[in-house]
Amino acid sequence: MFDVHGFEMTILKLLIGVILIVLHLRFTGKQQTTQMTPIDFIGNFILGGIIGGVIYNHAITFAEYASVLLVTFAIVSGLNYLTSKFMPTRAIVMGRAYTIIENGRFTQDALDSPDHQFDPVEFLAEMQEKGIFSLSEVDRAQREANGSLAVRKVGEGGLNFLLVSNGQIVSDAMELAHCDEEWLRAELTRAGIDSLDDLFLVELDAFNRLNIVASDGQTTSIPASNQAVTEGTTAARFQCVPEGQATPEDTRADDARPGHHQTASGSDD
Repeated sequence: MFDVHGFEMTILKLLIGVILIVLHLRFTGKQQTTQMTPIDFIGNFILGGIIGGVIYNHAITFAEYASVLLVTFAIVSGLNYLTSKFMPTRAIVMGRAYTIIENGRFTQDALDSPDHQFDPVEFLAEMQEKGIFSLSEVDRAQREANGSLAVRKVGEGGLNFLLVSNGQIVSDAMELAHCDEEWLRAELTRAGIDSLDDLFLVELDAFNRLNIVASDGQTTSIPASNQAVTEGTTAARFQCVPEGQATPEDTRADDARPGHHQTASGSDD
């Protein structure tokens, strides 16, 4: 076993750390920041601290350094596996999706819940990035668990909901779609599926169809037997003109008002 000290050891530790991080990203398939979970970001902070603190500390042997890196990778990978396979764990670690606007009106869940910490300034900035400059254009908006914003404009098709992932019911998506487990299991039974364990994913699309993908990749699409969205707020949409102000008659062009005539010279009769 050769003896390496000083600068050479620092370079070796740094090189090994970088190689292990690259291999970890390669094996997990998460090579873009949009694919990373909160666990990945926390793991990256920890790894950065380990590498930065150890490479200059020659009292820590190379074997100890490599062992700590491998243990950290194992913990991060294990937590990511748990969040992908068990929805309750995923909800705790990554949070839950929630509706911000439904039927053109802000929901009380978005405004009052301390868990969401809704920021109107940030929300409107995200809307403008999507080319939406007025709340009156929005029929539905929801914050996904990964932090992204999904928006449906007035008159557009509906949103898609992932109801089952890796054999586990996605409870927050079920709530957003206003459907329950009993309804879902009845639909799956109608499609000839008796166990959730046989499923890779189930999606309720904007056309009220269930798109079912089995674990072996076989895909089935069936129309939902009844409307999954069973209820919604009955509050009115955003009103562009407050009550008591301009009426349709007031905003109508002058030459279109009843009893109003204009001469060829442009003056009233």
